[in-house]
Amino acid sequence: MKVYYDVNSGNVIVITPEYAGPVVETTKEQDFKLYKALEELVPESVDMIQLGYGQYNLDRFEGREIVRIDLETLEPLFKNPVKEDEEPKPPTFSLESQINDLKEKLAESDARNEKLAEENTLNQLALMELHAMLLSTLPDAGNAE
Repeated sequence: MKVYYDVNSGNVIVITPEYAGPVVETTKEQDFKLYKALEELVPESVDMIQLGYGQYNLDRFEGREIVRIDLETLEPLFKNPVKEDEEPKPPTFSLESQINDLKEKLAESDARNEKLAEENTLNQLALMELHAMLLSTLPDAGNAE
């Protein structure tokens, strides 16, 4: 599957179908002749990203469609299907990308929590030592004369 987009806006112009099996891949020039929406454009104003077979299946299964390409990351931005009682939301990165970001943040959080737990243990040990030192400086209550 190829996604052709406007190099200035990132807006999707054409998404070619996804094929499996022994397929002869078309060139950009051939696609410009095959697809009417491309045929009318200046080739330099259009760029393309190629998606791997099955890539973004989760998004497509959820009814999300690619509407734009983020020009900084060159990742597709997806539009969510709009329900009757909802307002349309701006396009977002793929669900896979969002899941990976969340996994990364969770791993970072886990590492921070582990470090905080170690620091907490060390602080508790230091407090116990201070408590023991303080107790050793107090006069023994059992030896009152």
